[in-house]
Amino acid sequence: MKIGQILCLASLLIGLSCQTVSSQNLTPAQTREDLSYLKRKLDLLHPGMGYYTPQPQMEQLYDSLYNRLTAPMDYQAFYHHVSPFITALKDGHTNLNHHKHYFNKHTRYVPFFIRPVESSYFISHNVSVDTSLRRGTELLTINNRAIADLHHELMNADHSGSDGDNLTGRQQWSLVQFADYYAAWYGSMDSITITYRRSGDTTIRRTQLSCPTLREFRSTMRDRYSSEIDRLAQQSNLSVRVVDTLTRTAVLRVSSFMGLKKKDPFQWAFNRRLKRAFKQLREDNIQNLVVDMQGNGGGIVLNSARLLRYWMPKRFRMMEQETMKRAARNELITRWNPVSALNFSLQYKADHSGGFSSRSGHRRYRPHHKDAFKGNLYLLMNGASFSAATTVLAKTLDAGIGTFIGEASGSAYWGDFAGHFKTVTLPNSRLQVRIPLKKMTHAVTADRANGFTVEPDFTVTRSYDDLMTNRDYILDYTLQLIRQGVVARHPTRPRSLQAYRMLSGNSSSTQ
Repeated sequence: MKIGQILCLASLLIGLSCQTVSSQNLTPAQTREDLSYLKRKLDLLHPGMGYYTPQPQMEQLYDSLYNRLTAPMDYQAFYHHVSPFITALKDGHTNLNHHKHYFNKHTRYVPFFIRPVESSYFISHNVSVDTSLRRGTELLTINNRAIADLHHELMNADHSGSDGDNLTGRQQWSLVQFADYYAAWYGSMDSITITYRRSGDTTIRRTQLSCPTLREFRSTMRDRYSSEIDRLAQQSNLSVRVVDTLTRTAVLRVSSFMGLKKKDPFQWAFNRRLKRAFKQLREDNIQNLVVDMQGNGGGIVLNSARLLRYWMPKRFRMMEQETMKRAARNELITRWNPVSALNFSLQYKADHSGGFSSRSGHRRYRPHHKDAFKGNLYLLMNGASFSAATTVLAKTLDAGIGTFIGEASGSAYWGDFAGHFKTVTLPNSRLQVRIPLKKMTHAVTADRANGFTVEPDFTVTRSYDDLMTNRDYILDYTLQLIRQGVVARHPTRPRSLQAYRMLSGNSSSTQ
């Protein structure tokens, strides 16, 4: 058989297997085996079982879900059935995902991006063949479901990026990735029927739209919105731009704390770019620094500590403690790598709980001096500012510096469950669940918190005009504060809230 025929046959078999998994009927025995397997793995590995939802409630929920598995169930229905058990953990790092072939080149997606303004929803970017659906078109229903109801269902079906009862992370991600969320929860659809209202028109219209594949989606985005894509590309991670020479204001974009290179265990590339950024800020004599962490989902804690070194007033620790359950050790040690056992022993020690704690938990970081920023610090955040991004926000708030603008971050002020992860695959449905292995407690003082998450000093919301102009409304509002000389906390000086109180009665942007 020729190589081309072999590849075609292999591709066909893979495709058929994917369809089989997605469309199969699982027996009650199979679904019960999967659910009990998941419960066992969570109990063994997850450091936050019972933390946000008491353990008795988790047990009661599990029993209820298990006892209802009495009839055959198709794959998508079982995905919906398992979801409440994962979301009950209220942990933004624990994710329920489809089997690895669920999304493929044939999957079709809702053909637009949606953004909210107050209680309404509007199309911000349209990739459908109907080009009359311009930015600002109010979207009312999809397949006879109100958009508000769909949004509520999707954000409650997936707790990713939002800890505890905090809503901002779920609200953000379920709209930013609406097309992905919709396909995951409802499945791929060739077309959808929508009702909508055009800008300035009260007439409710109805139309049917074809749903594009991912390749088609991306291609149309590049064709229609190339200028926006190019502008965003210029604002790369750790990029600096001076936005107001009169007030000596610059924006440092920190979109991620992940490494800049795949093979860089010591994160030297990230550190070098960070050094260049703050050197530029010093040379440009910047007095007001806007650190934009909107949409920063986190990454490597070491990199977040490196950023903090440029404005923290004294030596600091990132974590009070980092702990994991005993069974997590087996997930970090592999037989094929004999060095892994030694590495684990160097990094962790047994603790009084029967698990393990990090040996480097009390590591202190020394602030920079030469290129340290000592001016007014403004931090932009939203619900998608999660994990290591929230760590930076929490440590800065704990130090009593910075002005926080936007909306509450996605993670908790106290810390989160993250660090190392184990992805388990359920034996029959092949559903995948990512489980964090470490409880990471921030080295912060509890009574310095301004909420469960890090809350903004100035809450800013999108207006219809912001939507239509595609304006960075949180940055615009921040620049207004800077021009007025408003700060919530002075750098390295006792906290002053005089300016804050001046605006506290009007702390929402409704431009």
